[in-house]
Amino acid sequence: MYNITVSEFNDMISETLIPNIVILVIYIVLGTCGNVFVLLVYSFQMKEPSDERYFIPILAAFDLIATIYCGIYMIYQCLNQVTFTHNILCKTTQFFIGLTTFIPIFLLLIIAVQRYMKVCMPLKPAISLNVKRTALILTIVISSLCALPLSYVYGSVPFHSITHGTIGQRCGKVKEGYMLARTIYAIVIGVIVVALITTLIVLYSLIGCAVFRQLKLNKRRSSRVEFRNSMTKTDGDGASVTETSGVSHNNIISDLDFKISISSKKQRLENNHQTSLSQLLGSKRRQKNNRRITYKLTIMFFVITLVFILSYLSKVMLLIVEGLNKDFWEKVSNTERPGLMFIYHIFIINNIVNPFIYAFMDIKFREEAIVLLSRVF
Repeated sequence: MYNITVSEFNDMISETLIPNIVILVIYIVLGTCGNVFVLLVYSFQMKEPSDERYFIPILAAFDLIATIYCGIYMIYQCLNQVTFTHNILCKTTQFFIGLTTFIPIFLLLIIAVQRYMKVCMPLKPAISLNVKRTALILTIVISSLCALPLSYVYGSVPFHSITHGTIGQRCGKVKEGYMLARTIYAIVIGVIVVALITTLIVLYSLIGCAVFRQLKLNKRRSSRVEFRNSMTKTDGDGASVTETSGVSHNNIISDLDFKISISSKKQRLENNHQTSLSQLLGSKRRQKNNRRITYKLTIMFFVITLVFILSYLSKVMLLIVEGLNKDFWEKVSNTERPGLMFIYHIFIINNIVNPFIYAFMDIKFREEAIVLLSRVF
């Protein structure tokens, strides 16, 4: 054991975290470019209001804010692992990190409810614009209330280095004071998160069952239609053969005038029937196309929700370990810290990957994005 200054110890840790800083810079660049591009596509190419895609630009805006804010803060934290002395800055940044975390959670819940109503209750009216705006305002308010106690949970706390005999300051969980309040807060947030994730799983399970039943029903209908068409064709051929064999030359001549007289009426009836049939087929085709778009967007939002859960799962596990061991970060070696910090920062991927999911799974977005790029370049 040898004594070094806090500044020297901080520089030593920061050097080991250079790969993490590079990764965070990549996160910021990818997240900023991707989410800005999504907002540009929806601003210039997809201006018409869409019930299916109403929350996508809103989610992109919050992803953009979260990527820039969390990325810059995490870089600052890497550079000041044991010299984070500004207590108010630590509390403020943790509040906004919590806010940018809770808002997407509640947004994904609203989107899951909307998807459930679209797929499982298609006969009921869609969620109105006023209801969507009200839900968005409630999301921001509830998220702020959930994130506000983080200002009391986190702060600039002492960091003791047993190896080097130095005492620094880091932004972390406060170890003393408000123990009962912090315990209650942790339990309440844990219950809310578990309830939200359970609700998301249940809703998308019901949606998946409804989609599977509809696809199975469509398959049965198509097979029945094909069977009826084949039977109709067979009966028509047999009837034509029988009629041809049973009609004599004299009967054809005698019935010729009668057939000519009713041909015009028959033609008009056939035209009306074909018009009605084409309208009916067109309506069914539009309904089928709208249903197909709804299913694809539902799968897309399910993938977004799944990525969100997976990206936050590792950080939640690390926070649980940190909560059970108050001196967790003080016992971490310089070789272990980069890997743990990578796990701690991996949640930012959730704010980066959504534009790539849109481009891969939303055909309309991809087409409009290509048009925008062609106009620009």
